[in-house]
Amino acid sequence: FYPVDARVRALADRWMDWNFTWADAIRPIFFQLVRTAPEARDAALLERSVARAASLSAILDDVLGRQEWLSGDAFGIGDIPVAAYANTWFQLPIERPSRPNLERWYAALRERAPFREVVMIPLS
Repeated sequence: FYPVDARVRALADRWMDWNFTWADAIRPIFFQLVRTAPEARDAALLERSVARAASLSAILDDVLGRQEWLSGDAFGIGDIPVAAYANTWFQLPIERPSRPNLERWYAALRERAPFREVVMIPLS
C-alpha cells in the first residue's frame, strides 16, 4: 500500500508527518472533554487547543479544495493517520468553523466500511 512512485510517496509522507501537529492540537481537547471530569477541566487550555486545531483544519480544507484526497487523486496511506484524528475532531462536542472541503473528505471516509467499523468508534 506504500506508494512506489517517489512523488506520490513524498505526498503521503508529508501528511503522515503533518498529522503529529494536528494530533498534538486535538489531543488536549479530547482529554479535557472525554477523560476529565467537568469540574476539573482547564477552560483556557481547551479554548487554546480548539483554536489551534481549527486553524490547522484550514490547511486540510485548503488542500482538499484542490484535490479529492490528501494522498492525491485516490485514497492512500497519507489519508489514514489524518482520518483517525479527523474522526475525533468531528465527534468532539465543540463548535468548529465550516470547512466544506474537509467535511466532504470526511463524508467520503464515512462511506468506507473499514473506516466506519474500525475508526468511527465512540470516543472513550
